[in-house]
Amino acid sequence: MEVSLACSDAEQMADFFERMLGATTVLRGSIGGEPYVRVVLCGVTFVFRQDPSWPGSPDDPRFRNHLGFKVDDLAAAVAELEQRGAQFVFKPDATPAWDRAAEADADEPFVRTTFVAPPLTLESLADGGYHHEVAILRGPDGLLIELNEVRLPAGVDWY
Repeated sequence: MEVSLACSDAEQMADFFERMLGATTVLRGSIGGEPYVRVVLCGVTFVFRQDPSWPGSPDDPRFRNHLGFKVDDLAAAVAELEQRGAQFVFKPDATPAWDRAAEADADEPFVRTTFVAPPLTLESLADGGYHHEVAILRGPDGLLIELNEVRLPAGVDWY
């Protein structure tokens, strides 16, 4: 899989992915006269294509556009990344207050699941058959990166 992302500074984006997430740079050069850097992370190739006029990601308080990565221990990942200088815009301890605030203006829960693929069911979700903790950090150009600690029942490998 390859993900190509426009950015204002390809080297800065690659450095961030290397320093914060452990990516490996595999290529550097230019495409159409514009710099690019290709890195590999979690088996995915990311191509950062520099566009000097790139405005960056818009501020989105609901974090709609992001890259998500699974981690085994979210608390440890957050602590390690904060030591490296990461700035988190959302941490798990904010979830209950954030959900309450979002739901205060809505007629239904902020997150509502209406379909679950087998072998899980809506009932197994409610009974703790699926658990998902999230932290979100901001990278260069406002790129949001979501870290996910997900616990699924044995035999379910969705992440």
